[in-house]
Amino acid sequence: MKKFLSIYGKGGEWTLKVLAGCTLAGALCFLLMGEPMLIGGLFVGYLTGGIFCWTLTNRMEDGHFDRKKAASQLQNGLFIRLGSLCLIMGLAAQVSKPFFLVAIVAYLLFLGVAFACLIAARVKKNREDAVS
Repeated sequence: MKKFLSIYGKGGEWTLKVLAGCTLAGALCFLLMGEPMLIGGLFVGYLTGGIFCWTLTNRMEDGHFDRKKAASQLQNGLFIRLGSLCLIMGLAAQVSKPFFLVAIVAYLLFLGVAFACLIAARVKKNREDAVS
């Protein structure tokens, strides 16, 4: 987790805080609706989003790109991301349709929050570098 968050810098802290708030709000809503099982859908979606972001984070941390390896890295990363998405969401669909829909929304929420925080952290870092 520390390796994943190191790429994001301060954005990693923001990502965790926003996702914690969304999880608490979602869990409270599901409990009030009488559907506590759907809370698991949040975590399934976050797991899938975490796998997606982790594969990209590893590539960013390496910091070097070899043109000969670029095609295989792109294909392997694509297969890992799409394979995990299909596998995990396929299993979520076996539970129930609402569980699957909650997992998809949580997946998209995770990606949106993670990338928004990454972009915000990079923009802030670039502004600080430009001022220095």
